[in-house]
Amino acid sequence: MKTRVTITLDPEVHVQAKRTARMRRTTVSGLIEVFLRSPQASGKGKSLVDEMLGSGRLRVSKRGQDPLYDELHKRHIARRR
Repeated sequence: MKTRVTITLDPEVHVQAKRTARMRRTTVSGLIEVFLRSPQASGKGKSLVDEMLGSGRLRVSKRGQDPLYDELHKRHIARRR
């Protein structure tokens, strides 16, 4: 059985919480419950940023192989010389 709890939020935060809950197809109470059960809330887990570090790589581009690289190089690098 769940317990009813009253919380006080800044009106802007409340609007944002309702919008986020609607996008995730849950309630504001559901958002709070998921957060409080998460490792981040208990201080036991890594932050989202820490978890994402190292998960992606930048592509290595060379002149003549990537039109975007070539254009950016022409506009910002070659102009300085």
